Amino acid sequence: MNETRFTESLLFKALCVSLFTGIIIFLLIFFKEILKPLALGILFWYLIKAFNGAIEKIKFRGKPLNHWVRRAIALVIIIVIIEGSVRVLVSNINQIITNYPTYLATLNSLITSFGNAIGIENITDNLESKIGDLNIEGFLKDMVASTSSLVGNLFLVIIYTIFILLEETSFVKKMSLVLNSPGQAQKASHLINQIYHSTNKYMMVKAFVSLATAILGYAVMVIVGVDFAFLWALLIFALNFIPYVGSIISTLLPSVFAVLQMGAFWPFAWIFGSIMSIHLIIGNYVEPKVMGKSLNLSPLVVLIALSFWGAVWGLLGMLLSVPFTSIMLITFAQFPSTRGIAIMLTENGDIDGLQIKEEVVNS
Repeated sequence: MNETRFTESLLFKALCVSLFTGIIIFLLIFFKEILKPLALGILFWYLIKAFNGAIEKIKFRGKPLNHWVRRAIALVIIIVIIEGSVRVLVSNINQIITNYPTYLATLNSLITSFGNAIGIENITDNLESKIGDLNIEGFLKDMVASTSSLVGNLFLVIIYTIFILLEETSFVKKMSLVLNSPGQAQKASHLINQIYHSTNKYMMVKAFVSLATAILGYAVMVIVGVDFAFLWALLIFALNFIPYVGSIISTLLPSVFAVLQMGAFWPFAWIFGSIMSIHLIIGNYVEPKVMGKSLNLSPLVVLIALSFWGAVWGLLGMLLSVPFTSIMLITFAQFPSTRGIAIMLTENGDIDGLQIKEEVVNS
């Protein structure tokens, strides 16, 4: 009898979890045009808090700047960096589209020479058919359009960011009123701080290693003489935030382009080998030492999260997949009913460092 009740209870919980998960996925997809700017607004808030520490050292007439002035300066810096990067990206891609017929002719000449060398005639006829099916030029134009739309949504993202900053100061007070318990409100505040510090360390370290990788990759491309080296370096920096596949894509793009530009296969091997070596050295030796165990996420979980968020929100979802999963891990570790899920999300099953101790809340 007890076993039957246990089975029914387990099935009921599984049904509730499945239903809740389905509703969440539906909302993420159906309301993605609203939620994506909100997610970017939260990301801006994180970046502003990170910049705030550096700007705090700046003094005017011997006094630190007002915290709202510091936040305004940080927000302006972020907007200028993002808008400038988007404009560089759009401008360079437009130049590639303009020169696309030249690159295609160079590729046809290279393939023809290769076909003649191995005794295959008219190899370019089949190639042109395949390239036409791919519609690379249309893909590049769609990329320009989608990137330009990011600037169009920037105003909405800024509005979200400002309201998040305004809400931040009164959050603990409102949490106390909602929970009707100062202790529980303080625990929620500690949880948010722990989520912030964990994800902030990940974002800052990832930004540092991505910048180092991009600078070294830029140097390699300048030495070889690849056009639009700054564009490829910018993509190396941005795509390095996408686990696993980001480094491969950001290495393949300039390598393939070098073949189209120079009409030879040797630049591909040189650039791909050099940039991938940089990724491997920094990713396997430098990043783990600097990052430590701030996230402790299972590689399989990261890969699944990458696939899920990429399917739901596209490129933005892939960029934010690791921070989202980290937030889930830290949150699940706080409650007995979800600690089992938190353990499964970790790399080694250790969640002791993620749980908020009662003495911390009471201190």
